[in-house]
Amino acid sequence: MDARLRKLAKARGASQSGLIVHLVAVGLAAERGDGDPLLRYLGSIEGPADLSTTVDKTVYGADRAR
Repeated sequence: MDARLRKLAKARGASQSGLIVHLVAVGLAAERGDGDPLLRYLGSIEGPADLSTTVDKTVYGADRAR
C-alpha cells in the first residue's frame, strides 16, 4: 500500500500525507452521499500532470492552428 501511495503522490506532485488526507475526505464524503458525482471518473482519464493547462495541446495536438 505504501508503494502505491508513494507512486500516486509523486505522479500528482503531492505529499503522501496530503494525498491520504484528500482520499479520506473524498471517501467520507462519498459514504455520506455528499461526494461530487464527477469524482467517480477520477483516475479514469490518462494524460499529463498539467492536463488542465495543456488541454488544447493534448486534445487537438501541438500543430493545430487556432
